[in-house]
Amino acid sequence: MKPTVLAMFLLLCCAVGAAEDATLEALAGTNGTLHLSNGQTELCSFNIGLFEKDWKGISASAGSLRDVKADQPLRKSNLKLSNGAMIAVEATLLPENGGVSASYQFTPLADVELNSLNVSAEFPVQNIAGGKWSADEKSGVFPQTFKDVGLFSGEIRTLKLDLPQAALTLVFSTPCTVLLQDNRQWGPTFSVRIGNGNLKLKKGTPVKFGFQLTAAQPIHLGYDAPFTITAGHDWVPLKLDLEIEPHSALDFSEMGFHDAPAGKFGRVIARPDGQFAFEKDAGNARRFYGVNFCFSANYISHEQSDKIAERLMRLGYNAVRIHHYEGELSDKQSDSLHFNPEKLDQLDYLLAAFAKRGIYITTDMFVSRQVKWKDLGSDKPGNVEMDTFKIMVPVHPGAWENWKSFTKTLLDHVNPYTKLRYADDPALAWLSMINEGMFANFLDRDRKVPEWTTAWNTWLAKQYASREALALAWKNELKENEDFTKGSVALPANIYASGARVRDCVAFFSYTDRGMIERMTHYLRDELGCKALITNSNAWTNHLSDQASRSTYDYVDDHFYVDHPQFLEGDWRLPSRCPNTSPISGGATGGRNCAFTRLFDKPFTITEFNYAAPGRFRGVGGILTGAMGALQGWSAEWRFAYSHSRDAMFTPGKLEYFNMVSDPLSQAAERASFCLFLRGDMKPAPHSIAVVTTPAQAMSANPMPHLAPAWNWMAWVTRVGTEVLSDDKGKILQAGTPALLTNAGLYAGDDPRAAGAANIVEDVKAYGASEDQLMGMLKTRGILSPDNPTSPAKHFFKSETGEITIDGPHDMLVLDTPKTAGGYARAGQTIATADGGVTIAIAESDATVWISALDNQPISTSNRLLVTHLTDLQNTDIQYAEKARQTLLDWGKLPHLVRNGQATLRVKLKDADKFKVWALATSGKRLAEVKAAAANGVLEFVVDVSEGAQEGGARMLYEVGLQ
Repeated sequence: MKPTVLAMFLLLCCAVGAAEDATLEALAGTNGTLHLSNGQTELCSFNIGLFEKDWKGISASAGSLRDVKADQPLRKSNLKLSNGAMIAVEATLLPENGGVSASYQFTPLADVELNSLNVSAEFPVQNIAGGKWSADEKSGVFPQTFKDVGLFSGEIRTLKLDLPQAALTLVFSTPCTVLLQDNRQWGPTFSVRIGNGNLKLKKGTPVKFGFQLTAAQPIHLGYDAPFTITAGHDWVPLKLDLEIEPHSALDFSEMGFHDAPAGKFGRVIARPDGQFAFEKDAGNARRFYGVNFCFSANYISHEQSDKIAERLMRLGYNAVRIHHYEGELSDKQSDSLHFNPEKLDQLDYLLAAFAKRGIYITTDMFVSRQVKWKDLGSDKPGNVEMDTFKIMVPVHPGAWENWKSFTKTLLDHVNPYTKLRYADDPALAWLSMINEGMFANFLDRDRKVPEWTTAWNTWLAKQYASREALALAWKNELKENEDFTKGSVALPANIYASGARVRDCVAFFSYTDRGMIERMTHYLRDELGCKALITNSNAWTNHLSDQASRSTYDYVDDHFYVDHPQFLEGDWRLPSRCPNTSPISGGATGGRNCAFTRLFDKPFTITEFNYAAPGRFRGVGGILTGAMGALQGWSAEWRFAYSHSRDAMFTPGKLEYFNMVSDPLSQAAERASFCLFLRGDMKPAPHSIAVVTTPAQAMSANPMPHLAPAWNWMAWVTRVGTEVLSDDKGKILQAGTPALLTNAGLYAGDDPRAAGAANIVEDVKAYGASEDQLMGMLKTRGILSPDNPTSPAKHFFKSETGEITIDGPHDMLVLDTPKTAGGYARAGQTIATADGGVTIAIAESDATVWISALDNQPISTSNRLLVTHLTDLQNTDIQYAEKARQTLLDWGKLPHLVRNGQATLRVKLKDADKFKVWALATSGKRLAEVKAAAANGVLEFVVDVSEGAQEGGARMLYEVGLQ
C-alpha cells in the first residue's frame, strides 16, 4: 500500500477545514462506494443505492470479503429490498487520464419495481453550499440557505461542480438522469443523484451506467480493504469496573442532584415559564438527567435492583425511563392486559429502589407490547404490528379500549414496596401516551387502515361545505372519483410533498392528536386520578401545525440520534453503516431541529438521544447535548440507553450501539453533561428567538412548513423555540405568516410588544429568512455583540454567553465556563479558555478533554477536580469494511481498546504547588500518581492513555486534588 493512501486512510473520517493539496484522493470502498477527499477533508462519497416504490432507501451491503483484494478495481455488493429480493452490484473503478472511471452494473435476481436505482454523491453542506453547478446548458448555485429540496433534474451528458474546495466534472458515456437535491430539511447534506427512475427490472437483465470523474487537479485512486482493530501501540486495553467507589472523584451522588426520596417535596409540576419544579418548592426550577432501561434490564432481582439504583445515583443520574417494558411484564399465557406476577414484583421493587434514592421515573403507555388482533375485535390471526397499533388508537374503538385497559391495569396497581398506586406515586413523574407515535411517521400504514380514511373524510366534511368547495381549494389535486360524502378521498402518498392535500392532511393529523390527548388526559386525570405530567408526539415528522396540538400537553418531548445505524441486509443485524464523521466540523447539527419542538411556556425534554457506537466521536457527542440543553434552558434529558439486557448490567460486556453500561467512553462523557446541564455550569442564553404563530395560522399555512427552519444553527447562539398565541392575541402577526418574536416567553399581557422594546415581533419571515437578515437581527437587538465571530456559512458558532464555541473550519469545540472547561480538538491543536486559565494541547490522537471542579467552586479556586481525556474506544477485533470505519462487519470481543494519545494540561490554580494528580480506574479508584509541575500559579501535567497501561490498563480519567 502506498504511503499517500495509508495517510489518507488514517485521516479520511475527519471532516475538517479546507486543505490546499495538489492532489485529490479517491478511495474505492469494499462495496463500490467512492470516497473523495481533499487533504483531511472528505469532500463527498459516491454511494450505491436505490429507492423502493414507497421511497424507502436501500444502501449497498459490504459485499463479500472474499472478493475484496488490494488494488482490485472490481467491487461487488448487493442491494436487498424489503421483500427479500436482491440486486447484485458490480462497480469497476479505474484510474483514467488523471481522474477516475466509474462503471456500475446492477443485475436483479428477481423481477423488481423501483422508484430509483442510483449512485448518489453525498456532500456535507459546508463542502458545497455557495458553489455553482452546470448541467449541460443549464446552471445554478447550491444555496447557502435552504429554499427548496429540488435544484435540478434532467437527462444530461456533463455535470460541472465549482465548489469551495474543488472543481469537479462528471462526463457520462451516454445521457444519464441526474438529480441535484438539497437535503437540509432532513440532514446537513446535498445529493447529486445519478441513475434511472421508475424502473421495472426483469430478473437477470442488467442495468448499466457510468461516468468519468475529473477535477481541476489530479485525482489519485486507492483501493480500500477490510480493517480490524487489535491491541498494540495504537490501541491500549482497558480494565472496566462497573461499580463506582464511594467518595471517589467519580462519585457524583455527593453533588446535590438527588432529593431523596422521590416525592420529598411533592410532585413534579410544570411551571408557566417552561421549567419543572416540585410542588412544595415551586420557586426553584429543577432539571433532570436520566437514562433508559429497555426490555429485560427492567426485570432483575431485588438485590440487583438495589445495586443498580445505587450505581446510577453514584454516576449522577436523577431520572430513569422505563422503556420497552411491556413484553416481559405481560402474561404470555393470557394477553398483554394481564401481568406476570413475578415480573410485576421485580418491576415494583426496581421502581421503589429508584424512588428511595431520589431518582424520578418516566415511561410510556404504549411502546411495543404485543396486541392480538382478536383483542381488538378482529378475526385477523396473529398480532397487530407495533407501529400499526400506535396509529390505530385514536381512530379504532378496539385499539382505544385496549390502550385504556392497559393504562388502567398499570396505573391502578398498588406497589407493595411503596404502598402507593402507580397513579399516585410522585416518583412516576412523567407519562408519554404513545412512544414515537406521530401519525405522519407512518403514512403508508395510515393509508391501509380503513378507520383513518373514514376519519379523514369526516374531517374534510367539517372543513368544506361541499365537494365543489374542496375541488375549488384543491384544484387539480382532487381526483374525479374522490368525494368525502362517499368517504373516498385518499390520504396523500408523501407527507413531505407540497400541495393542498398534504397541507390539509398535516392539519388533520394535528387535529386528531389534539382530540386523542384531550380524551387521554380526561381518562388519566378524571377517571384514574393520575396527576403525572402528560406528553406525546416525540419523534421524527414535525410540522408547524403540530405545535398547536403540543400546546395542550403538560410538557413537550422529542428524540434524536447521531450515527444511528443503518442496516444493510436486515434489521438489527450486521453489516450496519453510519457516517462516522466529526459532528463539530459539520456545525454540531444533532438536536438542533429538536430545539424548535420546544414551546417556551412548557418544560422541554429529550427522552431519547445518543451519539451511537461505534462512531468515533461519541466522546464529544454526548457533551454537545448536555451543553445544548444548558444553553437552551431545557428541563430534562435521557440517554438511550443504559442497557437492553439484565445480564449486561452486572458483567462487563463489549461495546454495542447504544448501551452506556458497556461503553466506558460514553459513560465518561456523561459527567461533562452532568456538570454543564444538571449542575448548571453552562448558563442559559439570556435572550431568545421564537417562531410565533396561532393555532388557526399554523393549521392553514400553505405549504405547511416543517417545524425546524433552515436557520436551526441559531440553537448554538441563543435560546430558540416556538410560541403559539391564541387566535385573538395573534392579531399582531402578519396575516398568514409565522413571524419571529425576540425574547419569546418573557412578555406579559395580550400583546408581546406590551412589555417594551425587549419583546419585538420582527419584520422577518420565520421561514425563508436569510442568514444575513438573521445575523443582522441578532446584532441589532444586542443578542450578539458586534465582534461575535458567528458565521453560519462556515459552521462557526459562538454562543451569546461566550461559554461554548463550535469552530467547524478547525474542527474544534471550546467549553469555557467557570467550573467546567476544555473541549474537543484534532491532534496538534490547543484548546484554550479566553482568560488562559485552562489550556489543553492535544497530541497523537484527536480527543475530547475537559476539567470540572467537583466542589462547586470555580476551577481556579477548587480543591478537587476531575480531568477526562477521551480519544476513541472500540472492541478488540472489531472489524470494518473500510479504513473510514463506516461499515461495521463484526463487533469483536472484550477487552475494550482505547486509542492511544496524550494531552498536556496547564491549569491556573490557587496554591498550584500544593496539588497532586492521580490516574483513575473507571470505578474512580486512584491507580497511580501522575507527574505534575507547578510554576507561577499554573499546574502542568500530561495525560497519557498508555502511561502505566501494563499495571492498570488504559487511562481516561484523572483526579486533581490537594496533597
